[in-house]
Amino acid sequence: MELFRQILETEGVSIHPEIAYPVLMEPTVHRTSTANETVSLRRRFDKKILLVFALLASISILIPCASYFLVEDFSGFEVVSAIVGGLTVSFLIVGIPIYVHYRSSGIVSRRGILRWMAVFSACATTIIVIFIGIAAVYYPDLVQLGIFTAGELVVAGVAIVIALFVVFLFFCLALYLAAIGAVGVLSAIERLFTPRVMKEVARLSGNIKLSLIDRAIRWLFDIPDVLDTKTLSLSPTESRRGITLSDLRAPVFWQLLFGFVMGIYVSFNPFVSDRSPAALLNLFSLLTTASLLFPFLILPWFLLRKLGASISGQAKQFTLYNGLRSRMFQSYFAVGTLFILVRVSVQEIAVAFEVYVVAFATFMLVLLGSALLSTFVYLNYFENALAEDIAKDLEGTEVRVIAREPIG
Repeated sequence: MELFRQILETEGVSIHPEIAYPVLMEPTVHRTSTANETVSLRRRFDKKILLVFALLASISILIPCASYFLVEDFSGFEVVSAIVGGLTVSFLIVGIPIYVHYRSSGIVSRRGILRWMAVFSACATTIIVIFIGIAAVYYPDLVQLGIFTAGELVVAGVAIVIALFVVFLFFCLALYLAAIGAVGVLSAIERLFTPRVMKEVARLSGNIKLSLIDRAIRWLFDIPDVLDTKTLSLSPTESRRGITLSDLRAPVFWQLLFGFVMGIYVSFNPFVSDRSPAALLNLFSLLTTASLLFPFLILPWFLLRKLGASISGQAKQFTLYNGLRSRMFQSYFAVGTLFILVRVSVQEIAVAFEVYVVAFATFMLVLLGSALLSTFVYLNYFENALAEDIAKDLEGTEVRVIAREPIG
């Protein structure tokens, strides 16, 4: 208070310090209190969402597994398909309360999102109507329009267009809620565990003997032992105010690359004996449904980029021999394994090669849409708040939090 009195006298302000001090300081205290309450509110909501999702996911896993032992002719493929489908429905269910909770915090307006859904529905409806028209001309046995009068055709056409548009619109809404559910669950997990993981990373260099968890963390982040992890710091970028195509490019690219490699590994797996067209279609149908889970593996990378998490300096000597040896063996085994899988499977899959190409292309196209949707949902609703909460959680800990830098 005495220091505050001297500052007022220096500036020539005549207001009494006992009055000025509370008035000037109260907004800062209020803002800090409000921010803490907001973080606490989000954490409580996260715990509820994770609890509900854990319950739904358990049901989705246990029922198919029990059916495998209790129901005859229930194959392992059907078990996996049922589990993946159940998890998708679980994401859809939890996506509803997550959307209600975060709907006002989106960067893009709800009207703009609904407009894009309407555009997509209109385009899909137009394509279907065109296909029906082409089929009526070139395949009259399949689409028999001659039995209707002109008036009936007009009424039926309008009804079909409206019905298709409504169906596609509800389909878009369901996909959007499922994506919000998946990314919302991921964000809740990240908000819970990322601060703990960052603290463990900062303590690695101080541990004389690394535990199994320490070794797993060092392996996961590929941290060379020449780095002093005590220098770990966060330099979060400022809050995102808009979403552009360049923002979507990198996350979508890595999800597509992951899906591409996954499709090759699964479809060329020599342990999969059935290479019939029906089996390939079922396999890629399963991968397409599972694509909703890919953000769990890719989007956490971009939270670390948003946080600017980095370890500076080198505390001890790094030998180029060790680096080159490690890189060569990693590349050798990766390329060698892929080559063996392709070589073993190419002869058997050649029987249904056209079906394979169509199924793979369809899978990648659906994955592109899924990746765009999940990345947009993450950037629109969750990234800003998630980075702010984690940075705030790590203030005053072993991890140094540096002032924000503008987005480059």
